Amino acid sequence: MLEEPEMPPLGGAWDRALLGPVADINERMLECLHGAALAGAAGTLGAAHTGVPLEPAAGVAARAPALLSQLAPLWQALDAAALRRLAGCPYLLIDVGFDQPERWERLQACAVRDSPADGYFRGPEGVALLRRTLVFAWHLARSNRLGARVLLGMGPRTAECIAQLRLQDLDTLPERGCPWAAPRWERRPQVWRQLLGAATGPQAQLQYVQLHGLQLLAAERQATRA
Repeated sequence: MLEEPEMPPLGGAWDRALLGPVADINERMLECLHGAALAGAAGTLGAAHTGVPLEPAAGVAARAPALLSQLAPLWQALDAAALRRLAGCPYLLIDVGFDQPERWERLQACAVRDSPADGYFRGPEGVALLRRTLVFAWHLARSNRLGARVLLGMGPRTAECIAQLRLQDLDTLPERGCPWAAPRWERRPQVWRQLLGAATGPQAQLQYVQLHGLQLLAAERQATRA
C-alpha cells in the first residue's frame, strides 16, 4: 500500500504555463517508448516467421528490458489517449541528470563538444526530444529556479551550469547524444508498472500514482541536496 504523498511547497512554480511544456515533453518520450515496444513485438513476430528480428524503433536504443520487454503488454495496451493522460504529470518522466551537477560541470569545462555520440535516445525523434527538454530546462534555469527544482529536480549547481549554456550548445548536445538520458526510474520497473496500469484506469487511480511519483522525487531531492 502506497503512503499518501505530501504535496511539495510550490509557490508560483506550478501553473499551466509550466505544466504544458512538461506534458508535451512527457508525451513525446512516451510515444518513443510505446513505438519501441510495438516494434519489439513486431520484431518477435517477424523473427518467428523469417528467423531475422526486425529493426527496433529509431528513437530509442534497445536497452531497457524492464521497461520495454518485461512490461511490453502494458505498453502495447496503450493508445494515444492513454499516453496523453499519462503524460499529464507535474514532473518530467525523462531523466536527463539534472540532479547530477558534476556531469554538467564536466560538460561545461569541455564546452560540451566532447559529449559522447551514443545514448539512450537517438535518431531524429530522440534528438528532437532531448533538444526540447534542454531548451525548457535552460529557460527555467534562467527565469524560474523554483520551477526547475520542483518540475525537473534541478539543484542550484546544475541550474548555474544549464543557465550558462549558449543556444548553440542546446543544439550540439542533443545531436551528439546524452548517453545518461533515460526514462525516470528506469531501474524501478514496479513504478512504471503502476504508471502504465493507471493510464487506462480511473482518473483517481492515475492521480494517486502520479502523486506517488512526487513523493519519490521529493525523497530523491532530499538524498542529493545538490
